[in-house]
Amino acid sequence: MLVGALLHIAAVAPTAVCRRKPLVQKQDSIVRLAPREGDTEVRRKMSTSAYPVQLNVVGSALRVQSPENQILPVYTGTGSFYLFMRLNKGVNWLNGLPRGRYFINNRLVIIK
Repeated sequence: MLVGALLHIAAVAPTAVCRRKPLVQKQDSIVRLAPREGDTEVRRKMSTSAYPVQLNVVGSALRVQSPENQILPVYTGTGSFYLFMRLNKGVNWLNGLPRGRYFINNRLVIIK
């Protein structure tokens, strides 16, 4: 009896084909590509901090000295956004960054 009901529902129910839309990758709101002009390379615009900071790598930690409270964006070596650092006035430490190359305030920082 149950099998007959299922066959009846399957025969009556319309078949629909589900098609997925192609994935469209959106550019990061902070990192934008500049238009190409001839054979010049594409440059990325990275946001920087409002005030200048001093960066020092100590072992696998990053020491950042800031004159004011501010937010500092960190980008990976390929130029994609990684994280925001909230800085307090004075010395700040960032631990836990994986090994690699980072751009902080348009300056290359290498964590070993």
